[in-house]
Amino acid sequence: MLQLLLATKTRQELLQGDAHGAALNRSLTTWDLLAIGVGSTVGTGVFSITSQVAAQQAGPAVLLCWCAGGAGCMLSALAYMELSARLPVAGSVYAFAYHALGEVFAVVAAGCITLEYGISASAVAANWGDKFRTLVASLGAPSFASHLTTKIGPVTLSFPALVVLLLVTALVYVGGDLGKRFARVSSALAVILILLMVAAAMTKFQAEHFDPFVPPEFGPAGVMSGCVTTFFGFLGYDEVCCMAGEALEPQKSVPRAVLGTVFIATLLPALGSVALVGFLPYSDIDANSGFEVAFRQRGWTFLSHMVSIGELIVLFVVTYMCFLAQPRVFYALSMHDLLPRRFRDLDEHGTPWFATLWTGLLLIACGALLPFSTLANAISGGVCVAFNLVNCSLIVLRRGGQVAVRHLGVALVAFNLFSFLAAVLLQRGGEGLLAWSRMASLACSILTLLAL
Repeated sequence: MLQLLLATKTRQELLQGDAHGAALNRSLTTWDLLAIGVGSTVGTGVFSITSQVAAQQAGPAVLLCWCAGGAGCMLSALAYMELSARLPVAGSVYAFAYHALGEVFAVVAAGCITLEYGISASAVAANWGDKFRTLVASLGAPSFASHLTTKIGPVTLSFPALVVLLLVTALVYVGGDLGKRFARVSSALAVILILLMVAAAMTKFQAEHFDPFVPPEFGPAGVMSGCVTTFFGFLGYDEVCCMAGEALEPQKSVPRAVLGTVFIATLLPALGSVALVGFLPYSDIDANSGFEVAFRQRGWTFLSHMVSIGELIVLFVVTYMCFLAQPRVFYALSMHDLLPRRFRDLDEHGTPWFATLWTGLLLIACGALLPFSTLANAISGGVCVAFNLVNCSLIVLRRGGQVAVRHLGVALVAFNLFSFLAAVLLQRGGEGLLAWSRMASLACSILTLLAL
């Protein structure tokens, strides 16, 4: 039974797929993949995480947090780059785990990336709906804003989130050149909006806001906690690997796009953190809407509203990019008979149309009916497991893929257990626990290395 659960697919089997299924249309260039990666990542870091870390965890050292988070993210990105070059197929972590670890791990990986891509799109759409209602109320229409949601039993239906997910479903369903053009234009627009916002804040830059660089009320523990928080601003770069089945020259274009995405996802929030702290003392920064509130406090009402509108545009782009990957995951599962064959049906543009429709129904139900906080907690757990599965897959493949089952089980359990403990201990914020946390984290890291 264990041998069946750990049955793997060879590289050739994954590349060929099911003999009865049509292949995805390989038409995405490096620039297309980079647009998808950037569109999936840049919004959350600049608009949400930067202000949260600056106000509550690290102060001016938010810049250091982004640099450290980018360096840590690059370590996982290197594993994605190597595996995507070896296995340029749809499915990302699912395909990697199926090849290296076995079917049961592939199914777990599919669940994790469904949380990261599909449910993440629902979460962002729900967040979009909340921010849209806030903007409408701030523009003088609180009564209209209150009618944008309605109670259905124990849940609340968000009409803005419903509309966004319907639009995104239609865009992905149409596919083809329209989808590629939208990805390019929307990602470029998101970057331009962020740069304009940063440029406006830099006109009132004051260097004294960076002294002290690490505020005493936060200290090293706050900076460490901020580094962990910023890591979630990079989530989405691995979506590039999920699109590998549609990439031209995937062995070259996918690793390049992953590298470029991580670099841009580090650079833009780092610039944003410098601009925000230079514009306003960290003690005055609003943790939820840093730039919007900062501009409003300066009396720049027009810019404040522009930031709100820009954030809605960027969140729509993120919703589209996250949605885009999920039908490809269902397609990959169907190719290995883990979902019905209908999920592998393609239209004339090479888009998995049936999988797209079912993705739309699933995400509309989640995004319109569930609150953002509920979805966000599930996503975080799924992403952590997915990253561990990628690293485990690379370790197994580098050892030739011939690790004994009994040794593999012990190693993977130890790796994930000690990695989880180290991550939990690193997030302990109390000053009195800091020394203990460092020692325990070091011990967990050493034991993890021994497990490998």
